[in-house]
Amino acid sequence: MRAVLLAAAAVVLAAARPSLAAAPQEQLARGSYLATHVAMCVQCHTPRDPDGNLDRERLFKGAPIPVRSPFPNQTWAFAAPAIAGLPGWTAGDAVALLSTGRRPNSYTPKRPMPPFRLTQEDAEAVVAYLNSIR
Repeated sequence: MRAVLLAAAAVVLAAARPSLAAAPQEQLARGSYLATHVAMCVQCHTPRDPDGNLDRERLFKGAPIPVRSPFPNQTWAFAAPAIAGLPGWTAGDAVALLSTGRRPNSYTPKRPMPPFRLTQEDAEAVVAYLNSIR
């Protein structure tokens, strides 16, 4: 009986949690909105054209960071890595980073990457969207 109850609980929990594997259109749209207009990932992770506009042909393909740290002893990234398709990241690690500010192995990105604290649902939407881009 206990095994049946545990199995039933697992099925209910699995059904209630959105899947990263098959992202529905509304989740992708939410992720696009968050990555472009809220978390502003697009501003650092997308190269710019000579006029300073975002290069729409290379969204989230990585770019140099155009500003330097205002603090001389602060570790600062010189470039934002490509995040289209999340190369080198598992979905779980990327969700953890966006929801806790660090990967499960305690890795923390260099500044100016902020330590985001997105909700689990929003982090999953951003990750699903970034994984959908190639």
